[in-house]
Amino acid sequence: MTVRAGLAVVAAAWGLAAGGVASGQDAPAFPETLSREPLLRWLQRETDIMPERVLAVTPQAITSVVSTFPAGGGQGPRVVIRAEALSAETHMRTGALSWHVSLQADCQGRRLRLGETTGYPQRNLLGERLLLRVAETEWRVPEPGTALESAWRAACDPSFKGPFQTSAVSVARPDEPSPAPSAPAPAARQPVAREPVATDPAVVPSIQHASPPPRQVRAGGYVVQVGASPSEAEARGLLDAVRDRAGGRETRIESAVVGGRTWRRAVVAGFGDAEEAGAFCGGLKAAGRDCFVRPAR
Repeated sequence: MTVRAGLAVVAAAWGLAAGGVASGQDAPAFPETLSREPLLRWLQRETDIMPERVLAVTPQAITSVVSTFPAGGGQGPRVVIRAEALSAETHMRTGALSWHVSLQADCQGRRLRLGETTGYPQRNLLGERLLLRVAETEWRVPEPGTALESAWRAACDPSFKGPFQTSAVSVARPDEPSPAPSAPAPAARQPVAREPVATDPAVVPSIQHASPPPRQVRAGGYVVQVGASPSEAEARGLLDAVRDRAGGRETRIESAVVGGRTWRRAVVAGFGDAEEAGAFCGGLKAAGRDCFVRPAR
């Protein structure tokens, strides 16, 4: 098995060469057409994605913005995106129904660099977390009219509008493949998720990073909020993006009703005092991520 099999989920979303196996779940529902109204009904029935956050539709996947982070600390803006598979073929090839990835944008150079890609066997970023692709070290220039170009524009172009913010849904082109790095032959796969569930042999273990063992932390009176969304799945994606930096601290989602609307707040807890929480938040901001410190509730 080649490393391209391990990159299958990204391949389905952006046109990279792919191969893999299905997850063995019950057959999920896919939209019958990519026309605006049927696709919108499917989106609202099967996912928790808000239509205004969708940035691209391809025959393989629908992609939306989870969060954006402005430029800072000598780095360009970043955008975290998520995707849901739109075809049975995509699902059969990859064994995943949803995935998310963080992108760093170079606005002046019109290019992107992809972070780690995490896949899930269920809709809405649910199920076993699998590290499907390590972060890229090289920049790539997205082809015009592709989903990756839409992601770059979402980070760099204030006037960008997604397909559901226009009168008709425009189907994006698949992105050009990028060279796949070489890797040693795979051994038995080790899951990244904490809970044991069915394994997916399509994932190449040589590109997975095992989570560090949780360290003991004292319960604290302060938390760091790293974002909020009406979507629980998107809030979970925000926590996944900072989990490696949390150092074993508790990460959780808190619900709050603001202006009659329920918001899911992504929170890192376990700080002994405001100074400790502030140092952690300062590190996130230096990496281009937004956050703020508040008392635990």
